[in-house]
Amino acid sequence: MQFSDIKNKWMVIGTSSKRRERLSPLPHKRKVAGKKGIGRFAVDKLGDKLVLKTQKKNSSDILCLETDWSYYSKLEDSQLKLNFEDEKPFFTDVENKYWYDNGDKEVQGTTLEISQVNEIWTENDINRAFKELSKLVPPNPSKTNAYPFNITIKSPYKDFDNVKVKTQLIDFATKKVELTFDKKKGVQEILQYKKGSLNKIKVPERPCGFLKLTLYYFDQPAKSKYKKHFNSEIDGIKIYRDGIITTPFAEYVADRNKQKDILGIDKRRWSGFFERLSTRDLLGYVEITDENNPDIVESTNRQGFVENEAWEELRRFIIEQIVQLESFFKNAKNVERTKTKSGLGAANQDLKILKREIASVKKEASPKVQEKLRSIEANLGKIQGSVTKSINDYSKLEKESKQQENLFMSLVSLQTYAAMFSHMTKHTLGHILTGAEYFYNNYPNPNLEDRFISISKSIYKKMLKLRKGVDFMLKYAKSDTELEEINLKELIVNLFDNIYVDRLNEEGIRTIVEIKDNLILNYNRKAIEDIFDNLISNSIKALKNNNEKIIKCSSLTSIDEVTILFSDNGIGIKEKDKHRIFDIFYTDTAEEGGAGMGLYMVKTRVEAMQGNIEVIDNEFNPTGATFKITLPFKK
Repeated sequence: MQFSDIKNKWMVIGTSSKRRERLSPLPHKRKVAGKKGIGRFAVDKLGDKLVLKTQKKNSSDILCLETDWSYYSKLEDSQLKLNFEDEKPFFTDVENKYWYDNGDKEVQGTTLEISQVNEIWTENDINRAFKELSKLVPPNPSKTNAYPFNITIKSPYKDFDNVKVKTQLIDFATKKVELTFDKKKGVQEILQYKKGSLNKIKVPERPCGFLKLTLYYFDQPAKSKYKKHFNSEIDGIKIYRDGIITTPFAEYVADRNKQKDILGIDKRRWSGFFERLSTRDLLGYVEITDENNPDIVESTNRQGFVENEAWEELRRFIIEQIVQLESFFKNAKNVERTKTKSGLGAANQDLKILKREIASVKKEASPKVQEKLRSIEANLGKIQGSVTKSINDYSKLEKESKQQENLFMSLVSLQTYAAMFSHMTKHTLGHILTGAEYFYNNYPNPNLEDRFISISKSIYKKMLKLRKGVDFMLKYAKSDTELEEINLKELIVNLFDNIYVDRLNEEGIRTIVEIKDNLILNYNRKAIEDIFDNLISNSIKALKNNNEKIIKCSSLTSIDEVTILFSDNGIGIKEKDKHRIFDIFYTDTAEEGGAGMGLYMVKTRVEAMQGNIEVIDNEFNPTGATFKITLPFKK
């Protein structure tokens, strides 16, 4: 720096030079960090006295500036004791000592010498600084800087007497994922799990802007290796802007349990049914830039980001990628469990065959050999008993796990239905109360006999409707593994004409059912009702602002499967969102109470039946959505 830089930039609060010039001068052309013009004053936290020494290229003069922060503190204390009307000096009136030393023309740069430090730096403090500084830049920068900078720690401690700080290159991760973008084509890479595979697909730019994301997943053995090598814990996903860590992620927190969950990753773990990943399983680096992500802004208190659409979409983007990873690893675990179960079954069968062969040989063997064979048989019996017990325990655990997941799904569906049932009950009881009051005020009266009969029939029908609603709710308490023959048309009509009739009438929604009368499915009734219960609820929300409102359900059959088309003419699904509508917690109807669970539940139920669900071209163009559900006929 030169004298004018010291006077007009370094010594002035809130300078805007970095906002005007986002790159440092040639030849380095590094992206400058900090825009508020106050970061330099943080040096007073480290010590009371600062000597700044700076030398320009090809100059033999070293400009030295001494700042005594303790004088500023004394000035502040004295000002607080003065009356408001009294004249008092400003901080800008303080004169700081400066001078020039002689230097070597071949040397250039700036040195900050801090003395009268406020705290003693122990070896643990140095170690913590080393670890935190290693996170300053990502370990996988998207482009190599022609003029990289290095940090070297020199201290009196043996392990840190002359140590260069390096980023923690990740070599132990169980799985690594890298996502990038193509700005020219206007597409962003995302993860998509489908049928056992984790793939990258390209989607249009999101409101958060283009970004790069590197994710590392660690299973338990990989975590142990990482901790042993780096002597630190896995600590989640961090955001870097133009190659430098953003301030909310730079704040050190000693207790990990008190670390702020800025991205909301750990908040999702309120339920263990879906084997969610946490910040203790993932390391990640999100790379954003001023150019591509101008609306993602750190808040002035350094505790988070300004709440806006761009920031919300960035958080959603990160969570969506984690969800795809979770689905991939959940499937991998299921495959491994199936192999294990199959292997145990095969081992059990082999033991049975071996025992039969020994029994046949034993008949013709000598007494001495028979004695040996009996001992072998006994040991084989013990081994077979252990294998059989393992198979039974495994099956029991598998069943309990499935019951847990089904219970969760039932509870979520029950919550959706309970809100509708509450509305239906209030509406129906209102009609019953009106009829009962008429009886109370006018009975007996021979002249009103026909009216009494009409009201009695109406009350009876309303009570039947309530009973059907209660019976429908009670089904959630039943087993969802029992199979039965289901008339699909009757099931759909019952939902439309009985369970949801009041809500549909109130919203002015017309329903169309085009399903053959004799279409029979052999599935669990509650699971099928869950699917259409959630689809109907989803359509009602999507139709909220329509004038003409239609929900249609139709079917096509072949020899092996049935195809069900469920459509509405509501707000529809944006092209850029079609890939993620079945993701857990994704919703486009939050204002109408959508929680992002319904379509995830539908997809999970359909796939559990070995079926498939997808969004296809809508039959109510230009708006609306059509879901195509394919289910195999169970023989």
